[in-house]
Amino acid sequence: MRRVKVEENKNNIVAKANPLIRSKGHLSETSQKLIAMIISMIRADDTELTQYALKRTDYLEKIDSSSNNDELLYQRAEELMHNPFRVDGKLFNWCSMVDFKAVPGYIVFDIHPKLKPYLLELRETLGFTQYNIVNILSLKGDYVPRFYELLKMEFEQYKAQYKKKYKKTPKKFMFEIEIEWLRQFMAIPNSYRYNDIKRNIILKAEEQLEAKTDIKFEWQEIKFGRKVTGLHIWIKDNDKGSEDWLSSRKKFIDHVRKHYTPTPEDNIFPTIASPNQGDIKLDKDGKLYLLSKQKDLGIVDYNSMQSNKLWDWLYEQVKEKIIILKEDKQ
Repeated sequence: MRRVKVEENKNNIVAKANPLIRSKGHLSETSQKLIAMIISMIRADDTELTQYALKRTDYLEKIDSSSNNDELLYQRAEELMHNPFRVDGKLFNWCSMVDFKAVPGYIVFDIHPKLKPYLLELRETLGFTQYNIVNILSLKGDYVPRFYELLKMEFEQYKAQYKKKYKKTPKKFMFEIEIEWLRQFMAIPNSYRYNDIKRNIILKAEEQLEAKTDIKFEWQEIKFGRKVTGLHIWIKDNDKGSEDWLSSRKKFIDHVRKHYTPTPEDNIFPTIASPNQGDIKLDKDGKLYLLSKQKDLGIVDYNSMQSNKLWDWLYEQVKEKIIILKEDKQ
């Protein structure tokens, strides 16, 4: 059973196969945040789904709930158990079991085992998207978190293709969304007219994503006569609005130096991460070095250029969830 406290200064990454992000269905805002918190407990090197124990007070704090009883938690758990969504022509539920009594103060979730291909060993799938959970915990509205996931997926897919071809990161990406597709994707009720979609989804997402996440977007209506049939969407990175310390190399380095740099009283420098080659540590000047596993090498004295390369490598490894930062120094 795994327990992970969801905090902004930890490596809480939500990673999903892209078909799962494209799944057709609807959950309330607080249920979307609940399943995101559970998925963030999954590690990149896991080979099987296990039980995930979420502290009740952690969840209630993250959704800004004034409720201090179990009723809201039961409602959200029932929504995950009884609200199927469609992926690749198949219907799934998020959980096969939710236990409120196994661990005092926690809720224990069994993610449905049939979801394993969409949550584990993602590098072997056709594509996956990941983001730091802080990007959606502050979003408000039932449709805004999923709209963020959709845009994040589209942008990351384009980035990967662009980098492979041009060896650099694109500044923005444009794609089109059909309104009818958006209705099916988010299970928007027929009572919602386009103006309701515009007010409650597009405009809310535009404002909140720029203020609170690692991406932002501009948009323009596509019309057939007077009817709005789709949207042009331009997506950009948004380091300024993001609280995600993995949103840029600079934010990552600032985060590591803040939480892992030894104080003058420290005799032993804390380990940041332990890859196969040895332990990565940070000296008091903020420079990375590697403590080799080979006894005859000992501490490798990195110069600035080597340290920069190690920063690049570590940033990509942590972003890809291949390496999880240690928590010796918080």
